[in-house]
Amino acid sequence: MLRTKSGRLFLILTLSLALAPSLVSAKGTKSAKDARVYFIAPADGETVSGPFICRFGLRNMGVTHAGDDFAGSGHHHLLVDVDETMEAGQPIPRDKKHIHYAAGETEARIELSPGKHTLQLVLGDTKHLNFDPPVVSEKIMITVGRPNGGEEQARATRSTSERKRILERAAAPAEPQQPAATPEMTKSPESSDFISRVFTGAK
Repeated sequence: MLRTKSGRLFLILTLSLALAPSLVSAKGTKSAKDARVYFIAPADGETVSGPFICRFGLRNMGVTHAGDDFAGSGHHHLLVDVDETMEAGQPIPRDKKHIHYAAGETEARIELSPGKHTLQLVLGDTKHLNFDPPVVSEKIMITVGRPNGGEEQARATRSTSERKRILERAAAPAEPQQPAATPEMTKSPESSDFISRVFTGAK
């Protein structure tokens, strides 16, 4: 009976020690005090057209590649139309709504469908986990316009103006026509006299 109890206690102690590192790592890598991630561009409420440049800002921490385990550093992740809350130590998904910038990028060319979208930045550690506490930006909203929308609008405006000018010319009274110039009207007496002398041989 004692051996059974001792065996159970030994097994529980062994499992506890084995799980201890994972329990510690589940809390996530400690983030620097007053660390802040934010958008440099675009601005909250801005309207952009077609593909646009998104610039990431970071204070009190550094940017590095994923896999580089440097203290006080991480890499950016862009969240598009994401509503869930970021928790310490939580892995950051990798899909169309969670875009990883594992090479340490601080800006990217983004292409989204026309309409309204929310954007948010999250700094991940070397293993793509959220820091503790999470380093998350405020969520911004942008509006993506249709590509070449300005050109199409300008073309429509030009077409409308052209039609208006045609209608105005059609409604205007006809101007009196001037008689067409004849060859005789364009000849001067001197030129006619010169041509006569050339053909007749007169001096």
